[in-house]
Amino acid sequence: MSATEDQFRAEITKFLSVNRWTKTRFGRTAMNDPNFVFRLYKGRGVSVRTVDRVRAFMDRYTREKYERENAQRKAA
Repeated sequence: MSATEDQFRAEITKFLSVNRWTKTRFGRTAMNDPNFVFRLYKGRGVSVRTVDRVRAFMDRYTREKYERENAQRKAA
């Protein structure tokens, strides 16, 4: 397991914690694979393309969540 893979797993773990998502929900939503995170945590390797895809998903979700929360605050 490389440092880069460890960092990627840590990014997902943080996303799950901050957003209160289950591993299954994340895998299903980000990769259309409910077992993605479970396999990743068991040591499954991932391609650079997959890492990029997952990071793009997390960035997009976080940005959209922030925008929704700001819109709600402004409307209140």
